[in-house]
Amino acid sequence: MQHFTKYKDQTRQMKQDTPKTNEIKYIVFDFDGTLANTLEAIRDIAKDEVGIISDEDFEMMRLEGIKGVIKRYDIKAWELPKVIARFSSKLKKRNDVNLYPQIVELIETITPQYKVGILSSNSEDNIRQTLDRYNITNKFEFIYSQSSLFGKDKVMKKMCKRHQIGISEIIYIGDEDRDITACKKVGIKCIAVTYGFNNRERIIKTKPDYIVDSPMEIAEVVRIINQQ
Repeated sequence: MQHFTKYKDQTRQMKQDTPKTNEIKYIVFDFDGTLANTLEAIRDIAKDEVGIISDEDFEMMRLEGIKGVIKRYDIKAWELPKVIARFSSKLKKRNDVNLYPQIVELIETITPQYKVGILSSNSEDNIRQTLDRYNITNKFEFIYSQSSLFGKDKVMKKMCKRHQIGISEIIYIGDEDRDITACKKVGIKCIAVTYGFNNRERIIKTKPDYIVDSPMEIAEVVRIINQQ
């Protein structure tokens, strides 16, 4: 794991004529919590599912991750598919979701050089409706929408096969520990954002390749990776 600021300092010492290997060509984003600010929506849905949630409870959920939430609220294994299905269904029905600040600027910055896509369990229609409001839908090469109930790593592999993307050509941007874990299983480089569902402490524990605190840092990280 490398924090962006530390990584940036290290690269200043590298020779400019170092040959490029495994150059990143695709930047693929998670949608909820990475491109779109769905924290309040998630909190509202969680209240419906498990009852009243205080600020402290919600921050604890962000720290513990999905597995911690399951354990804390004693969700049985046989209940999990139904809970996730209800949660996903409610999230897909929300039409009040906005993109995070800097996202439009980020997409405008990276699309001249990189192909961008979205991998999400949210519905493609919902994603497109949100992107349409910001006039950036046509900036994305693809939107791959599929449930990750049985493992996001499996969905990532299907996405790469569908769009003929080499593992070394892609970097994934996510906001949850399960994003990081899936990337490690597949062998995909991962940038984790700290402004999404999981907080910084949880992100650090899961050890992604890179950590950023704001969207525009993503463009700089990828640029530096491709300078190696």
